[in-house]
Amino acid sequence: MHKEIKLISKRNQVFRVFETNKIYIKKTFSNIENMKKEIEFLKILKDNKINVPDIIEIKNDTLILEDLGEITLLDWYENLEKLNSNDYKDEMINLIRWMNDFYHLTNTCFNKQFILSDVNFRNFIIKDNEVYGIDFEQAELGNIEKDAGKLVSYALTYKPAMTNWKVNFCDELINLLSLELKIDKELIIKEKEKELKNIYSRRKI
Repeated sequence: MHKEIKLISKRNQVFRVFETNKIYIKKTFSNIENMKKEIEFLKILKDNKINVPDIIEIKNDTLILEDLGEITLLDWYENLEKLNSNDYKDEMINLIRWMNDFYHLTNTCFNKQFILSDVNFRNFIIKDNEVYGIDFEQAELGNIEKDAGKLVSYALTYKPAMTNWKVNFCDELINLLSLELKIDKELIIKEKEKELKNIYSRRKI
């Protein structure tokens, strides 16, 4: 048995592959330098026991990765809004603490502050009530506030955008980001507004 299901990815070809007795993720990169960066971050994070998928195999321009399941942070988020549920604080703290571990570790390893840059909710998987990061090819030097602001702006603009539920969620998200990451709330809001302008420009809103 061999079956491949294409997964959403703007930059690469990503498939969930089903074979007899095993399931894995196959990620073929459009840019080999991005692949090298992804491998480097995955190895550092895994070696330091931060939740990321195992690298099973490296083949030319393709990574074979552990399949962590199908529930992305976006799935969780959209389902919560459908239920009109406010039971999201614990999972948000799990996410922010995972991000904080990433910032602390990369700063320690490289003596420079790296950020994720691409904090799309699809780039996080929820497995056994824990958060896993799965995409690092866009990681770059930068300020943590930028990631925090982007995270909030993405949360606000998933369809349907700017609902009352999303606005309330993001108010709480900003408070928790400020508290857990020890960053200024006003700087998060400033970065959020900057990213919203970028999103509106890309979508021609």
